[in-house]
Amino acid sequence: LTKLEDLNLSYNKLSGTIPENIGKLDNLKTLDLSNNDYAGTIPENIGNLSNLDYLKLNSNELTDIPQSIGNLTKLRVLNLQSNKFTGTIPDIIGSLTKLEYLYLNGNEFTSIPESIGNLTILRTLVVSSNKLTGAIPESIGNLDSLRYLNLSYNDYSSTIPASIGTLDILENLDLRNNEITAIPENISNLSNLKILNLYRNKITGTIPEYIGNLTKLESLQLSYNEFSGLPESIGNLTNLEYLYIYN
Repeated sequence: LTKLEDLNLSYNKLSGTIPENIGKLDNLKTLDLSNNDYAGTIPENIGNLSNLDYLKLNSNELTDIPQSIGNLTKLRVLNLQSNKFTGTIPDIIGSLTKLEYLYLNGNEFTSIPESIGNLTILRTLVVSSNKLTGAIPESIGNLDSLRYLNLSYNDYSSTIPASIGTLDILENLDLRNNEITAIPENISNLSNLKILNLYRNKITGTIPEYIGNLTKLESLQLSYNEFSGLPESIGNLTNLEYLYIYN
């Protein structure tokens, strides 16, 4: 089947390891093996699929990402959510510079590499429900095509990085259920932000005045933090439909 361009075997009961000979299908543009019971590593020769545009391996039991995935330089969509990946997200992910949608949620990753900043046309990045710790990488600020960023349900601490203020077309920022302690002033540069979710973090003091600069906000979730006051500038948020600050 060397001329095959689209292979979808999702929602079956395929088990064992993904077959090595998948790498012979070098005309493939779409490969969907999601929602099966595949385990072990993604085969090294997946890197032979140099025409691949769309790769879905989500909802399996996969444990390792090979370095050869960096050869998939035409890849636009990569979905690896809900597997058994652990440790640092491989640095080689930063080689996939045509990526627009990256889903890594529901694994056990512990950190995002600085090379993520190479993915400058990425529109959606979801790394929620992992075990990410420390600080959110500064290189996130290089993703200037990003519209949706979801790092919720992790163990990030410290402040949101100042570089996040460069994401001026970002529309949805979800950082709920972390250990974040402060909101940087240049978050006010996110002039297209419609949804900001900081539910259940460790942010203290008065809600910053500069929140009032986010005039396109439609939903603001600040509940379960340790805020002590509400700024007058909250009245500037004339598009706001949902405001949650309960505890």
